Amino acid sequence: MPILHEKSQYLIPRGRAYFDPFDASERLTGEIDLGNCPGISLTIETEKAEHFSSQTGLREKDGSWLVQVQRTGSLQCDNFSPRNAALWLTGSHEIKTQAATPVTDEERTVLPGRQYQLGATAANPLGVRNVTNITVSPKAGGSAYVAGTDYNVDSETGRVQILEGGAITDATAVLFGYTPVAGKFESVKSGAKSELTGALRVVSDNATGGNRDWYLPKVTLTASGDLTLIAEGTDVVVMEFELEALKPANAEAIYCDGRPVAP
Repeated sequence: MPILHEKSQYLIPRGRAYFDPFDASERLTGEIDLGNCPGISLTIETEKAEHFSSQTGLREKDGSWLVQVQRTGSLQCDNFSPRNAALWLTGSHEIKTQAATPVTDEERTVLPGRQYQLGATAANPLGVRNVTNITVSPKAGGSAYVAGTDYNVDSETGRVQILEGGAITDATAVLFGYTPVAGKFESVKSGAKSELTGALRVVSDNATGGNRDWYLPKVTLTASGDLTLIAEGTDVVVMEFELEALKPANAEAIYCDGRPVAP
């Protein structure tokens, strides 16, 4: 009977990635579907303690012990959802409500040729968007300025452009009036944390090779690289994270399981 050789198993990995953030007590809070992640990789680095004999003229190694292992990696995600953006910024994601409350006296001192964001405050630096009934009036009193002659508006972004050559002169105090459209929108802001901690799961759906699911019960994700805000090309934005797999107190650092098949 001929020798039986091992059949090689080739792998082209694909799959879905999920991140489960820890709360302040390191309890899991529920997995976030990260969407399309074109690259997730692991790197293992080890360190050995070595011993050399000094009993002969030739110094020879007679002992070697593995004393340290470090598991790192990277994660790339091009699903630029608000929730994922909040992860990259180690910040927060929330749903805000814009009320349809008319504003009649938002005071600004303006300059011709400049643009101004309506509703911009310290609490809401991006201001309001999708507004109607925009007016510009002199604070000192008198007739309202004329749209298209003294100023232009972009109601979708809530911006006003003061036109040069109009009736609004340098350092004029004006009152903006407008009515925001009532609605909800997603909001993201950066935070003070430098990294995220939680669990990472990869559910495989490989192009070739047996599907094996990965679970890392304790990882840190640290945003790295550039986040493109404006680009000339057509490449989609990719958010990159540095990854470190840690060993929990009562578990291993990395698990990789196949799937049971009925006999």
